[in-house]
Amino acid sequence: MSASTTRIVSSARARAGETVHGRDPGPGSRGRRLLPSVRRLGARIFGRGEAQVTSPEAAETGRCASAATFSVAMTSEIDHALAAHLLREDGQEDLTFALYQPSTGMTRATAILVDLMHPQDGERQVHGNASFSGDYFLRAAGLAADRDLGLAFLHSHPGGKGWQGMSRDDRAAESGHAGATQLITGLPLIGLTLAGRDQTYSARRWHRPVAGSGRTASSRTAWVDQPATTVRVVGEQIKVSYNDSLVPVPAPTRRSLRTVQSWGRRAHDDLVRLRIGVIGGGSVAQLVAESLVRTGFIHVVILDFDLVEEHNLDRLLHATEADVGQPKASVLVDRLRSHTVTPEAVVHGFDDSVVEPEGRLRALDCDVLFSCVDRPWPRFALNVAAYAHLIPVVDGGVAVDVRAGCDQSGSNPSGGDAPDAPAPFRLIGAEWRAHLVGPNRRCMECLGQYDPGEVGMERAGLLDDPAYIASLPADHHLRRGENVFAFSMACAAAEVLELLRAVLGPSKIFDVGATLTHWTTATTERDVEGCRPGCPFPTQLQSRGDAAAVDVTGPHPAAAAARAAARRTEPT
Repeated sequence: MSASTTRIVSSARARAGETVHGRDPGPGSRGRRLLPSVRRLGARIFGRGEAQVTSPEAAETGRCASAATFSVAMTSEIDHALAAHLLREDGQEDLTFALYQPSTGMTRATAILVDLMHPQDGERQVHGNASFSGDYFLRAAGLAADRDLGLAFLHSHPGGKGWQGMSRDDRAAESGHAGATQLITGLPLIGLTLAGRDQTYSARRWHRPVAGSGRTASSRTAWVDQPATTVRVVGEQIKVSYNDSLVPVPAPTRRSLRTVQSWGRRAHDDLVRLRIGVIGGGSVAQLVAESLVRTGFIHVVILDFDLVEEHNLDRLLHATEADVGQPKASVLVDRLRSHTVTPEAVVHGFDDSVVEPEGRLRALDCDVLFSCVDRPWPRFALNVAAYAHLIPVVDGGVAVDVRAGCDQSGSNPSGGDAPDAPAPFRLIGAEWRAHLVGPNRRCMECLGQYDPGEVGMERAGLLDDPAYIASLPADHHLRRGENVFAFSMACAAAEVLELLRAVLGPSKIFDVGATLTHWTTATTERDVEGCRPGCPFPTQLQSRGDAAAVDVTGPHPAAAAARAAARRTEPT
């Protein structure tokens, strides 16, 4: 793969204002401002794609800040379109440009592919390998700048298998356009390769080393690539390509023998390398996390600010009376670390809420999230992450149906056997839900998992105001808290099985819809509907990344109070 010799002589040829079907153009100020600058600086594209920029200002633009690790994500629709274009029937290489939206976590930056810019007539030549014209590059880069997006360049290795390296021509073509890309778009050039034999992606982003990096002055003038850790495809199936040098395959162990026998070594290696975040540390969360480390997952992160209370002990798998008053996250992590079956496994816990800035950023570092929360605000934040940042979220919950004023025999006794005994109830039944939300799946809001109006109420502090809660009807869902350990086990199992199905695809089935299981009748309903018409999550918000025009974080007094209480109990 190479770039044909072409001089950049006209911004008109860039067609910076061209619209890509399915997304509206951005404000375009950066593209209109920088494309004339490229002409003035005399940027040129030479043979094999070398770009020469003769300005200290241009050199400075190459110094881009970056998170510690880097990944690429795309929807299954983008993946299918890329395969259809790049994997030719004649077995030759092909290429295309794409536009990407940044998504930034605490330690990982992600480029979310949002649109493809296929070559037009005369813009690329296929001759065993493939080459492209400078006009094609300018058209794609100009549109990226006009829409405030980044530029990605993709090409195929038809005979390749697994994570691919780069040939000299590959490296020259990408590094030679990195400077012009950074100048025009303000974002790094992303390179991707698609291996034809197994449709594995590999990826890298291009940057210029900064002063103090340990490189010589001459080497700092060159553009270098940072390999991605993963390339993630999200839809009905969750499919991840791994850079084995950065995310190594875990060493085989007899501890996982029976698990590996269930689905095979290759599937197991790909499954357990997913970085999983468990949001919550309560009854369902503890069972989910236990299942994850027993299955062999090597990186699990727990987020919960709450403390263990005495009334939690009937449902928390890993809490004892000695843990009352301790942070749920730290109690859970301590137990999980002794239960991991993969020697390389790492389990971390943090006392953040996912609606606090740091908690949100930690969640965006994950490949998949488990929503083990029962409040509307964190569910709303996770719904945004699932669509805007392409991080699938497994959600669920337990509901116990009781009738107040009657004991189990149906009588209505005058009172309990103790002054603080709860009012009598009659058990009618119980049910638990499990579903995975993200592209091509119904969102939590459309599934009725939270009321949008209650998100604002929680942000205002009303749901943590005892007086407000006491003013609600006795049967209001915000006042309900019934649960039983066995019901939590059933819900946790259903949630973990959602993840396994989406990754492993037993009998090539990756999605069965949202499930609702009724304990009393032992029946399960499936909801296979999509989101309601006009739902913003799969439309306006999908793949928007950092540009998603919705703020999900804010002050969280309850989380701050819990952390303060935990500090007071620490030994001095």
